[in-house]
Amino acid sequence: MIEPEHASESTSLESLTGESAALQTLRDEVRTLRSLFSVAAMALLLLSFGINAYLYYQDRILRKELDTAKKMTQEFETVRRPMVNTFITRLQEFARSHPDINPILDKYGIRPAASTPAPTPAPSPAKNGK
Repeated sequence: MIEPEHASESTSLESLTGESAALQTLRDEVRTLRSLFSVAAMALLLLSFGINAYLYYQDRILRKELDTAKKMTQEFETVRRPMVNTFITRLQEFARSHPDINPILDKYGIRPAASTPAPTPAPSPAKNGK
């Protein structure tokens, strides 16, 4: 009868070692999973820093271009527009004495104001005596 008791002790030892081996394997897998998660989080953090740096760089470039465009617009409004308006006025005056240039002015929509026909008023609706 001693043998069966020793047999049950040996099977319980084997089951304990099997359980501790399974527990150790599970701990190793959890440790590996934690390290993979940490690596993935660091990679995501580095990627987000890179994207933010790129977007900041693009923002700086576009702001410089916008400032340049605003300066060009302001310069056009203060310097060039009066010059263009003076040129168009003189061209319209020239067209009054030289009507052969009118088709060109019509093409660009700058026909002299004096030579354009006045719009006819719309007919008033007939009133019924009823």
